[in-house]
Amino acid sequence: MESKNEKIIITGAASGFGSFLVDYLKARVNKLFLIDINEHGLRKFSGAANVDLFHCDLTDYEQTTSVIKEIYEKEPETNVLINNAGLIHSELLINFFNRQDRRHSKDNWDRMLNVNLTSVFNCSVNVVDNMVRNKVKGLIINISSISANGNSGQSVYSAAKAGVNALTVSWSRELCLFGIRTAGIAPGFFDTPSTHIALKENTVKKIISEIPSKRLGQLAELAKAVEFIIENDYFNGKILEIDGGMVLS
Repeated sequence: MESKNEKIIITGAASGFGSFLVDYLKARVNKLFLIDINEHGLRKFSGAANVDLFHCDLTDYEQTTSVIKEIYEKEPETNVLINNAGLIHSELLINFFNRQDRRHSKDNWDRMLNVNLTSVFNCSVNVVDNMVRNKVKGLIINISSISANGNSGQSVYSAAKAGVNALTVSWSRELCLFGIRTAGIAPGFFDTPSTHIALKENTVKKIISEIPSKRLGQLAELAKAVEFIIENDYFNGKILEIDGGMVLS
């Protein structure tokens, strides 16, 4: 695949890595379709000639089905989906400092699985259905996390991202019949607002000390990983870890 010819759907495009990726790709690709629940955040891209904006709660199957259908009615040859939407969440399974209820919140468990895993299914199943219907050979890139290997204090986030990795491998085997690749990227710790919101600064400093590269990743390095997967047709069914050499234990 050549980046300049691609027509790409990016979820979670209103902020964080999604927003950065839009800026990185919009001059390099043919067309971008941006999806986010944050309608206000999407508006900053409204002036770009090759960008279409879609407000959608990707945890809602019917909403997602409708938006994906609209995209393919506009552009039947859309051939890349980047499942980027998600939220970092840190919460102990048992928090002895919480005197009201020390157990991990069931509401947070359900919400984070929906945001980080169910949304990937909702979007992918509809995109693949339209790709197959339109005989489009394409690519799904799932943004996972190093936490998929298991990380203390991130039960639901780790479980969701492990699920994303499993879907990536499963779909790569299942969809090759239709000429659709599936691959993943597992970032380590990157210098983003969501990292600093989810983690206390002393925790961030400790993490940096444990990364062999001795720094947080930069979003440009992550965007280049996306570009590599798009352009390398032989990369399939694998999770590309971009983590500065860090291994969670």
